[in-house]
Amino acid sequence: ATRAIEETGALQTRDFAEQRAAEVEAYLNTLTQHPYAGGSNALRLFLALQDDMGTAWPEVSSNAFTRIGAVTANTTSTLTEKNLPAAMNHTHITNDALEDDAELLALSGSEGLRMGAVIQAVPKLEGSITLMREHGECGGAVGMELSKLAKEVEATDRDLGMPFDVLSQGLLRYGRRQKRLAVELGAAMTPFVSQYKLCKNERAAFVDRRVSLQRRLKERGRADQRAQRLMMQQRQLASQGQLGQLERMERDASVSDELANDAVHSCERVAQVLKDEVNRVAFERRTEWSKSMKILASSLKEACSEQRAIWESTHDSFLQAFPQYDTQNQKPAAS
Repeated sequence: ATRAIEETGALQTRDFAEQRAAEVEAYLNTLTQHPYAGGSNALRLFLALQDDMGTAWPEVSSNAFTRIGAVTANTTSTLTEKNLPAAMNHTHITNDALEDDAELLALSGSEGLRMGAVIQAVPKLEGSITLMREHGECGGAVGMELSKLAKEVEATDRDLGMPFDVLSQGLLRYGRRQKRLAVELGAAMTPFVSQYKLCKNERAAFVDRRVSLQRRLKERGRADQRAQRLMMQQRQLASQGQLGQLERMERDASVSDELANDAVHSCERVAQVLKDEVNRVAFERRTEWSKSMKILASSLKEACSEQRAIWESTHDSFLQAFPQYDTQNQKPAAS
């Protein structure tokens, strides 16, 4: 019972922490010897990150600000997940009640789903391209340092410095190719980024449509109310000789009717412009995204083949410098 309380509490004793650490260590040692889990990529990543574990899991970062940011992000996402469905349902109910155009109603639903997917996916793709570029820069930096080390070692021992030189050349070529890939992918991502930026404007356009619907409903209701009041009091005011008040009511009803007609025409113009713009952007998106996807696929394919060639060439250079390690081409010893 005490252990369960300590696991759920914010303050934990040192004895509990040491006991828990020993259990985790024993568990990980057993896990590495497992025939299936021991060779999995996820476990290798977890065990190989070491000091950089906070990069993948900010909650365990050694930087206090990173941990606080991770907790804040988790809290914000949790609140958003709880409140967003209710807000979206309220918005959809309002739109369904006011919207009388079937085409715009269908566009609102489909475009909402598409914009949600774009807003979630594009930042992740941009982040992956950034990671590729940083990975290439790190590879180039390591290659430069290995090249300096190789020159210093070769000054005293050429055989010992040769492997460092071969590896540094491979890393430098790999880093340059990786950075070029990041540039190519960044250029190919331009149509996706443009659509990501257009999501804000498109949402604002649907908001304008909703505002125009509300204005149309408001003006039409006010005009109908004044026309009904005029119809009910017209005969009574005429019989009582209150012609001034009757003219004023007729003038107010006429103005309200003109405002209502103007709101109807404005609402129709907004609807037509919204349809035209959504269809135009959709046509451009289908055309540009198709071309960009082909460029992305071809760039990745070309980069993977070139990177494979780089490391195969590095491997061949190493075997040429040290043929004794070429186990595949070694002839068996004569008996």
